[in-house]
Amino acid sequence: MSMKEENNDYEEDGNIVELVDEEGNTLRYEHVGTIEYKGEWYCFFTPEAAAQEGDEDEGEEVAVFRLVGEEDNETLEIVEDDELLDEVFAEFCNQYENSEEADEAASLEPDAE
Repeated sequence: MSMKEENNDYEEDGNIVELVDEEGNTLRYEHVGTIEYKGEWYCFFTPEAAAQEGDEDEGEEVAVFRLVGEEDNETLEIVEDDELLDEVFAEFCNQYENSEEADEAASLEPDAE
């Protein structure tokens, strides 16, 4: 499954993007980070509804996408390999551990799609 970014919409609450899946469904996500890992770029998003609810008792789900393609024709592919997903997510948490978003990163859980 891959998704493409249809529209960037920056709101006061964060960076909200609309992603269109292969079936043409538009889904709104909040971008929480992008990292480089083993020569590839990975983007991390939480569903907008979950980001707005702010339920701190449960970890938020995070969707992990690999950024592929050339600059003018980039697409996001869902990371389906569980081992790679765990590695990339661990690196994401490691990189954000010392940043301002450390508490937010700690509350995220990889979305096992």
